Amino acid sequence: MRTRLLVVCLLPLLLATAVACAESPGGGEVASVDGSAAPSATPSLSRLAQLIKYSQCMRGKGVPMADPQVDGDLVREGKVEGDADKDKVDAAKEACKQYRPPQEGGPVMALKQDLARRFARCMREHGVEEYPDPNPDGPTRGGAEREDPQYPEAKQTCDAQIDAAFASSRPSPS
Repeated sequence: MRTRLLVVCLLPLLLATAVACAESPGGGEVASVDGSAAPSATPSLSRLAQLIKYSQCMRGKGVPMADPQVDGDLVREGKVEGDADKDKVDAAKEACKQYRPPQEGGPVMALKQDLARRFARCMREHGVEEYPDPNPDGPTRGGAEREDPQYPEAKQTCDAQIDAAFASSRPSPS
């Protein structure tokens, strides 16, 4: 009797597990013999591994991008180095988007958004009056402000200030 009860109780769980394992995690983007499936960032890759692939792809498209930065258990996307052409960067981002991991959420993302606003304010305070505020979803879109003669010195100063602020206010891992 106990064995029969155990089988009756566990059978639905086993069937649900088998169905879940058989389904494609990407909504039908399963690899095929003819190679027709679109590539995507593998969820099993760490955030670091995904960002390394993304940086490599960006460099392969001609955009000088640094590898991701690791600070403890925090991994930040590498920065585009130098004065890369905005159109070229945008085209490379589109071509490499399958390797870029999803944006972080929670307290780390809130901190990054706050720091992006502080960076923009810092740039304006240091003479780059046309530096735009970041978009609500993250990155700052602009380009013309790079032509400002104050830009290189202001960027160096503000990068240092924001890096220090980030290091001192980063939420501790849970």
